Amino acid sequence: MAEEKEQSAGEFALFVTLKILGVLISLYLFLFGLDLMGGSFSALGSKGAGNLFTFSDNPIAGLMVGILATVLVQSSSTSTSIVVGLVGAEVLSVTQAIPIIMGANIGTSVTNTIVSMAHAGDRLELERAFSGATVHDCFNMLSVLTLLPLEIILAAITGEGGLLYFISKGLTDAILGGGGESDLRFPSPTKEIVSPFTKLFLSKDKNTIKALSFGAPEALSCGSDCTKYCVSEDMSKAWKKVAKEAYSTYLVACSGTTSCDSGTCYTNAGDFFNENIETGRTIKGGFLKDAGDVAGGIIGLILSLLVLCGALICMVKLLHSLVMGQAKKWIMKGTQMNDYLAILVGLGITIIVQSSSVTTSALTPLVGIGVLPVHKMLPMTLGANIGTTFTSMFAALAVMKAGSLQIAFCHLLFNLTGILIWFPVPVMRRVVLSAACTLGFYASYWRLVPLIYILVMFVAVPGICLLISLLYSASVAGGVVVTLLFLGVVAGLIFWWVKLGGCYKVVSLEEREARKAEMEQEMGEVKDAAGVAAEAPNDAAPSQEV
Repeated sequence: MAEEKEQSAGEFALFVTLKILGVLISLYLFLFGLDLMGGSFSALGSKGAGNLFTFSDNPIAGLMVGILATVLVQSSSTSTSIVVGLVGAEVLSVTQAIPIIMGANIGTSVTNTIVSMAHAGDRLELERAFSGATVHDCFNMLSVLTLLPLEIILAAITGEGGLLYFISKGLTDAILGGGGESDLRFPSPTKEIVSPFTKLFLSKDKNTIKALSFGAPEALSCGSDCTKYCVSEDMSKAWKKVAKEAYSTYLVACSGTTSCDSGTCYTNAGDFFNENIETGRTIKGGFLKDAGDVAGGIIGLILSLLVLCGALICMVKLLHSLVMGQAKKWIMKGTQMNDYLAILVGLGITIIVQSSSVTTSALTPLVGIGVLPVHKMLPMTLGANIGTTFTSMFAALAVMKAGSLQIAFCHLLFNLTGILIWFPVPVMRRVVLSAACTLGFYASYWRLVPLIYILVMFVAVPGICLLISLLYSASVAGGVVVTLLFLGVVAGLIFWWVKLGGCYKVVSLEEREARKAEMEQEMGEVKDAAGVAAEAPNDAAPSQEV
């Protein structure tokens, strides 16, 4: 009998060990899928993302450029680092770059929203996972709606910048005591672990995106039948990284008295840009290289989604079996940590992995299976938001230029100010949680809601707003008319939803009552499992008026 118990205990330990090993393998494949997906999106959208940075003449355009560019390259670290470089090269001003940084914060939250769709097979899991994923979106969007208008108004009054601008300028002036250069680098451990495997399939070249972000060199007249191009030092460095051999053999320097006040003078820089930079390849290695950027990107994207979904399904199943019973009770108690400690946990993880997308995407399945409550996902997400600013900070410290350091501080201050507005006061925090849980509520009844949400909020709305803002440059009257039409459509949808009962056509009153009862029962089970008082149901379930 004792031998049987010893054997059963040994078998139990073996099964638990194998399950934990399975979770770690699934996590590795999950991170590989994220990395491959980012590389595939870069291959498909790198040229568009690079060119987008040239359309940032006004704050609204800058915000939309930040969103679209980050969605295209699937990395806020990449887009913010490019912005830091452009500010350092004086291609963008700090005032122009602030809305782009805000947009990058919104764009980076699309990754964990995609991850939440892997729970579509279970209605309640999808609700929890989508709610947990969109707390990131809701916080970033609400922070932008609060701080961007303030920044625009103060900039119009002062003629220079707003709140974030002046605070970051003061910090930059206090730190820089003569400039100099540094060579700080902090490689991401997850990148170091996953990249060798990813590079077997696809190795991306970020230099093409950076070179395109400078835009085409401006053609200047230097007399009859004479054209010159003044190429800055930073633009030259970017070009050399993309086409080193062509850079040394193709470009023809100006001769005689023709020269530039700043930068190097060339007679054929425009042709060089068209033939070598615009046609530059994003996929520089891996077996997808020969397929080209478009075909390779599509194949890589399909493969990454299959790996991502497969890894998530395996990880969720294994986590389910591991956290049942006593284990779940202990984990639930562990999630009841102080909210500000949870922010530090999210901050620490993100500084280590150098990616807020990885942090929030790894936590999303835990929310889906009910281990991590949505109201605890929020502070961890906020910590991840702060942690990801260290990437742009390292990029700025690498060159130690005033503009670069100032915009890096703006990125940090934007997140800190947003947290001070939307987190410490329970009423304000509830706005973020209610918005996210409302989205999760509708996703539980309509499985296509996450996909529609991604296409509308991260593609259609930013694209339309960017086009409208660019229309103002061509015709103010046309821009006003299109803006009024767009606002009219939005107002009509809101009126139908709230006043004409559109929300009850999507989810009926009876279904809302049934879901409310389910939530109350679920919250009761959470209290029993955790042994502590749970958050009020109002934070987890939308009201009937929603």
